[in-house]
Amino acid sequence: MYDLILSMQLGTYNYRWSTVNEQDMAKTTFPQALIYQDVENNLDERSGTWGGAYFNEVLFRIEVRPELDKEYSNPVFQINREFNKALDDLKQLFGRNWNLVGASDTIMYTGSERVYELNGDIFVPGKLITRWLVKYEQDRVEPTTVCQ
Repeated sequence: MYDLILSMQLGTYNYRWSTVNEQDMAKTTFPQALIYQDVENNLDERSGTWGGAYFNEVLFRIEVRPELDKEYSNPVFQINREFNKALDDLKQLFGRNWNLVGASDTIMYTGSERVYELNGDIFVPGKLITRWLVKYEQDRVEPTTVCQ
């Protein structure tokens, strides 16, 4: 996910994404993406192993902070346009790379939430939290091998 987000460039996407997993806002170029793994579940049948592999699903959260290009009188509402563009970029990226370049069986968008922060930042007044369900297979003997 990290490498794919960094590969997005203007022309194909709305933004050139160049900051992923950098929490220091002073070191960030926008839009900023932070990738978190929330919950992982195993989907194997309880009656036995599944073809020598684990079958898993994991929920990822990608938090995005876009930046406004200038000062607006109501930045909380203006940032929605940037949220829309960022979400379109991520949906397009993972729609084209639906198996994360062979690292998973599938990735699916499951939803998003807009969080407005009334912290006085007129250029970055909130964040977009997106959620993605990833399903993948993992070898039971050699767990570093996935999706074989």
